[in-house]
Amino acid sequence: MTKLIEIKQVNFTAAFHQQGQLAWMKLNDIMLNQVIQNPLENRLSQIYVREHQKNNIVAYPLLTEGADVAFSETGVSYQGEVGPFSFNVQMQFHPQGWFYDVQVEGEAEFDLIYLQDLGLAEQAAVRTNEAYMSQYIDYHVTEDEAGFTIQARQNQPQNNQFPAIQMGASTKIIGYATDGFDIYGTNYKLTNQLAALTEADLPNRVYQYEFAQITLQTEKFQSSGATTFYGYVTENQPVASGAKHENIMKLKAPQAETDYRTVNKITRKKNIATPITGEPVSENWLQAKFPDRIQEEKQDGNILSFFTPNYAHVVTREKEAQLERPHGSILLDKVNLLNPETTLSATTYMYGAFLSQLVAGNTNMNKWNSHARNPLNILQTSGVRIYLEQDSKLRLLGVPSVWETGTNYSTWYYQLADDLITVQTTLTTASKEAYVTVKSEQGRAYKLVLTNQVTMGTNEYDTTVKKVIEDNVVIYYPANDSPILATYPALRFRVDGSYEMVTDESYFAEEFVGKAGLDVFVFEAANHATFHVQAKFTEEFAEIQSDLEVAIKEIRANYDEITAQFHLNHPSMAAEKLNLTVYWYAHQMLVHYASPHGLEQYSGAAWGTRDVSQGPFEFFLATGNKAVLRKLILTIYSHQYRDTGDWPQWFMFDKYTTIQQEESHGDVIVWPLKIIGDYLEMTGDTEILEEEIPFVDRTSKNFTNETSTLMKHIELTVQTIESRFMKGTALSNYGDGDWDDTLQPANAQLKKNMVSSWTVALTYQAFKRLAKYLPTGEKFATLATRVQTHFEQYMIGKTDVIPGFLYLEEGKAPVWMIHPEDKDTNIKYRLIPLTRSVIAELVNKEQAQRNFDIIDTHLLHPDGVRLMSEPAHYAGGVSTHFKRAEQAANFGREVGLQYVHAHIRYIESLAKIGDTNAWHMLEVINPINIQEVVSNATLRQSNTYFSSSDAAFLDRYQAQNEFSRVKEGSIPVKGGWRIYSSGPGIYLHQLISAVLGIRQTKDTFIFDPILPAELNGLECHLELDNYPLDITFELSDDAGILVDGEKQPLENEANPYRTGAIILPKKNLTSKCSQVTIKFQKNNRL
Repeated sequence: MTKLIEIKQVNFTAAFHQQGQLAWMKLNDIMLNQVIQNPLENRLSQIYVREHQKNNIVAYPLLTEGADVAFSETGVSYQGEVGPFSFNVQMQFHPQGWFYDVQVEGEAEFDLIYLQDLGLAEQAAVRTNEAYMSQYIDYHVTEDEAGFTIQARQNQPQNNQFPAIQMGASTKIIGYATDGFDIYGTNYKLTNQLAALTEADLPNRVYQYEFAQITLQTEKFQSSGATTFYGYVTENQPVASGAKHENIMKLKAPQAETDYRTVNKITRKKNIATPITGEPVSENWLQAKFPDRIQEEKQDGNILSFFTPNYAHVVTREKEAQLERPHGSILLDKVNLLNPETTLSATTYMYGAFLSQLVAGNTNMNKWNSHARNPLNILQTSGVRIYLEQDSKLRLLGVPSVWETGTNYSTWYYQLADDLITVQTTLTTASKEAYVTVKSEQGRAYKLVLTNQVTMGTNEYDTTVKKVIEDNVVIYYPANDSPILATYPALRFRVDGSYEMVTDESYFAEEFVGKAGLDVFVFEAANHATFHVQAKFTEEFAEIQSDLEVAIKEIRANYDEITAQFHLNHPSMAAEKLNLTVYWYAHQMLVHYASPHGLEQYSGAAWGTRDVSQGPFEFFLATGNKAVLRKLILTIYSHQYRDTGDWPQWFMFDKYTTIQQEESHGDVIVWPLKIIGDYLEMTGDTEILEEEIPFVDRTSKNFTNETSTLMKHIELTVQTIESRFMKGTALSNYGDGDWDDTLQPANAQLKKNMVSSWTVALTYQAFKRLAKYLPTGEKFATLATRVQTHFEQYMIGKTDVIPGFLYLEEGKAPVWMIHPEDKDTNIKYRLIPLTRSVIAELVNKEQAQRNFDIIDTHLLHPDGVRLMSEPAHYAGGVSTHFKRAEQAANFGREVGLQYVHAHIRYIESLAKIGDTNAWHMLEVINPINIQEVVSNATLRQSNTYFSSSDAAFLDRYQAQNEFSRVKEGSIPVKGGWRIYSSGPGIYLHQLISAVLGIRQTKDTFIFDPILPAELNGLECHLELDNYPLDITFELSDDAGILVDGEKQPLENEANPYRTGAIILPKKNLTSKCSQVTIKFQKNNRL
C-alpha cells in the first residue's frame, strides 16, 4: 500500500487515505481496528446521522468521499451536507486514543450512531484471523446516568499484556451493540443495507461472536445536536473489566480550525451503483435447470438447497440470506496423493467472491490473491470480483439467485428481469489452471470489469507484487522481499483472457493507485467473457486444458477412486445421505491433507503432527491406500527432532521446512507411534522399519544429513515418552496440554504436575498395538502393562469415575481434577478419557459400562456429546487453571464443548462395545438436512463438515447460568467453523471401519457391523486390496458370513466387551467381484 497520511501522538498512530478513510490505528504494535482498509471498500469505522421520519428512519454516513476532508498534526476533520443535515466532525488523537467531535444541524429529529471495528491485538495476530481474535475480546457494559459505556479487553496475552479499550460519549448513550452481526444482519449480503440502522433502537445486548465491532447510539436531537464519541486505550489490563474509567473527556485538547490543511476531493472516473442481487427463482425454474434433485431442504414449502445426481450442491438465495456463515467452497484440482504439496486450490463464496485465495501449494506463502476477511461481504475487493456496466454505472455481481458447487467448480446463476447471467469458476484436472467464465443466456452483450486483489504472499499490502505485462498477458513473479523467491523461485502465475485492457486502481480514481493492490481487467461488450490464470512450479507452464466439462468429469471420477468406489444402497434415505457425505468429506479430507486451510480458518498450510496422523491417515487406512500410508509415516517421522525425540506441534510438509511450531502438547509424541501399529496391522509391511530417513535439527529447523532407520526413530520416541513419566509411575506428564487445546495449563506448576488420563489411555493403546506387531514387542507389552497398572492405581483405584486429570505433586497425595470430588474447577466429568479408555481396551467391562452411564447422564445432548459436564468457569477472561477455556469470551468451538471430532471418537467407542446407537450418532453431526435429526439445529451449509455445534448463547455468562438448556434442547445450536479439520477423515474411518465394520489385515478381511435393525438389507460396494466387494448386511439371530452364497467358517476377532468381528481370509475370495453376505445380530452390545 503506497504512502498513507499518518497522525502520531507518542506511541499512538493512525493512518488515513487521502479522502479521510481510516486505514488502521495502533498503540505501539497493538492494532486497534480489525481490518487494514483500502479506499475502495465500505468503511467499517463510520458515523451515521439518522433522520427519524414519521414512518421511516433514513441513515446517512458522514465519513465519506463526499465530505470536505482536512488533516492536522493531531487529527482529521470532515464537513459537508447529507440529506437535510449539515455536519462537522473532528477526529482528534491523544497518546491513549481518540475523540470524535460531532456537530449536526438540520430541520429534523435525528440521532447519531458510531461504529468502530476492533482488532485489539498484535497486527499479525489480527490479520491471521479476525474471527478468532474477536472470540477473545471480552465486553463489559456499564450503565449509569450517562447511559452506556462499553469496555473491551483482549483476553489472550499480546506480548504478555492484555490491551483494553473503553468507548463512550460525552452525551447519554441509549443504545449499543458489540458485534457487527447485530448491526449489519445476515441479509446485508443481499441488500447491502445495515439492518439495525432502520430500527428505532440498537439491540442493547452483549453478543460475543466473531465480528468485533462496538456500536453506540445517542439520544435523539431536534434541529441541532452535538456529542463527542471516544475510544480510550489501556495498554495492559491484567484484571477483568470492571468500573469504567472516569474523566476521559479531560484528555481532549482544544483545536483551532487554522491548524487543518484541506485535501482535494477524490475525482471518480466511474460511478459505482448498488450491487446486483439475483432475483428469486420459482420451483419451476429449478425444475427446468435441475430436474433431478436429492436431499432437498425446504422451509415453509420453499426449496433452500439440494444435491444433484453428480453430488454437486445447489443453494438458493433464500437460504444464504439467513446464514451467519456464508456458503463457500474450497476447490481443488486433482491431488497427487503421494506428493500433495503442489495442489492448486481456490476459495469461492456464494456472495460473489469468484476466485479468492488461489494458491499453488502452500496456502499461506504461495498465494496469488487475497482472501475474504469478513463473512457478510462488507469488504468487496478481496480476490476476484466482477462488475457489470448498466446505464454507465458499474454494479458488482453479489448474491446470485442460485449457486452450485462441486469439488473443482462453482457456478453463480443471476436471474435478472430479462436475462440469466452465469458465472463459473473451474479448476482443471492437472494443468494448474483456473478459469472464470461469464455468459448471457439471452446472448446480450455486457461490458464487464474484473478486479483482482493480488498478494503474491500471505497478506494483501505486505509484499511487493512483481509482474510483467506483454500482449495483454500478465505474468506474476516472486519479488525480492517475498519468501517464495528462495523456496519456489520458478513459481509463476500467468493471466490471460478476453479482456481488452489491463490497468490498476486508476480505472476508478487516480488517487486510488497503489492503495488497494488491485489489477483491473476491462472487457468490451460481449455475451461471453473468459478470465484465465495458470500457475507453474517448474520452467514451463503445462499444456492448457480448455475443455472444462472434461475437467469436471475427470475430477468427479477421481473421487470414486479415492473413496475405493464406496457406495451404499438401501430403501431408506440414510444410504443416499451417506453417499453424499462420503463424497464431500473425502474432498474436505483432501483439503486438510493437501491444501490445509478452511473457510473460517483461512490460514494453515501446515500439517499438525497429531492431526495428519488422524484425519488423512485414518481415511487412507479405511480405504486401503497402502502407498499413501507408507509415505505419510516416513514424512511424519522425518520431522522428528534429533535431540529430543519429540515432534513440532505442526510443520510445513513442503519446501518451507523451517517453518514449524517447536513446542508441542504432551500427547503429540504418541500419535506417530500409534500410526505405526495401525499400519503394520493392516499391511504387515515390516520392511518399512528399515527405511532410512533423516531427523530435523531443532536449532536450524532443517533436515539432518544423517539418517536412521524408522525403527531407530521409534526407539527414540519411546525413550522420550519414558523420560517424561511422572516419578515412580508410567503416567505421562501433561506438559503443554493434550488434544483439547483449550485446556492448556495456565501456569508452570500445573504444567509440571498434571497428568492427562486421556493421554495415558492413548499411550497404552499405542504400546499394546506395537507389542503385537514390532520385533521388539516384549518391551512394549511390558510398558503397556506398567501404564495399565498405574492407571488403575491412580485413576480408578478408589473411584469409578475416571478423572479428566491427575495432579501428582511430589510428596503430596494425588488429586483428581475434573471429577465429582473436584471442588476447585467444579467440573465433574470429562468425555475423552471415558471414550479413549474403551477404544484402547484399557478398562474392563464394568468400568466401560460405568463410562457410558456417565456419558448418557451428564455429557450426551441432542446435538451430540460434550467435552465436559460443565463449561470451564469464566470470569472476564482471566485464567486460573486453563488458558483458552477460561479466556474465550465466545461460547463456541472447543470452548462450547461440542467439538465434533470428540463426538466421532464417541462413535468409535460405541462401536467398540457394539452399541447400535453409533449409526444415529453419525446422523446427529451430519449437516445434510440436520434439522430432521436435531430439531433445535439452525440452518447451515449442507455439504461442509462443521468442527463444532455451538449452543447459541450470547456470552459465557449466559452459557454458565443456562447450560442445562443445551441438554433440554431449548436453545438453538449453530454450526461452527468449516472444513479444515481432521474430522472428515476420521468420520469416514468410523463409518467404514467401525460402524459398517469393514476392515482388513494383510491376509484377512474383518466384518464387524454395528447396525440398527432398520438397516437390514443394507448393501455396500467397496474395493479393498484389489478385491471388489459387494456386501449385504442381513439381520439374523446368529452371526455368520457367506461368500457367493457359500457359508464360511466362523472365526471371531477378540473383543473384551462383546463377541468380536468376523474374520474372513482373503484367500477365500476371488479377484473378481465377490458377493459377501454378513449376518449381523440385533443385540451384541456390552
